[in-house]
Formats: sequence, structure tokens, C-alpha cells
Amino acid sequence: MNRRIISQLVAFSFSGISLIAIAAGPPPDAGGGPMAGPGRQQVMPSIPHRDWHNGQRVPNEYRHNNFVMDDWRGHGLKAPPRGHRWLGINGDYVLVSTNNWAISTIVSGTQ
Repeated sequence: MNRRIISQLVAFSFSGISLIAIAAGPPPDAGGGPMAGPGRQQVMPSIPHRDWHNGQRVPNEYRHNNFVMDDWRGHGLKAPPRGHRWLGINGDYVLVSTNNWAISTIVSGTQ
């Protein structure tokens, strides 16, 4: 009888430890970082709008559909002229030419 109780307690304690380990997730060096797997998020350099100027070309890192803002109305922006697109970058809005990626207008996201 005592053996049965002891074996049940041991089995219960192992199951409790494994549930804690599952809830804790993988250790930081186990490849579970921001660049692991298909659900990874894109990490881009932070360039505040004050470092950019009209006529300057947007860096290659931002010439991607992830930054294109098709919902410019929802953000209180004017319609982009023909041949231009709004980009949402680091909380700011940048109007660029689609021909050469030159900046036409910069609108701070923290007005």
C-alpha cells in the first residue's frame, strides 16, 4: 500500500515539473528568438523622421510591401498623387515617389 502511494506521488511530482517546463517555454539560446521559425517578425533599423529630408531616397530596407500604407484615409493622410505611395515607418508617414523612392513629404506620427 505504501509503495503504491509513493509511486503515485513520484509520478504526480514528475508531471507537475514537466507542466512547469512546458509553460516556461524554450530557453533563450534554443533558437526561440525573434528570427526563429515562420512566425518571425521583421526587425528594422530605427530611423526617426527628423533624420530624413525631402528629396532623399528611402533606404532599401523600407522598399517593401510591409511598409506600404493603403489605408491612408484611416490615418488622416491626403490621397497620394499618381506615382506616389505612403509608407508607414517607425510610427511616421513618408510619401515617396514609386519611380526613384525619393521622399516627397514626411508626416510625424506624434503630432
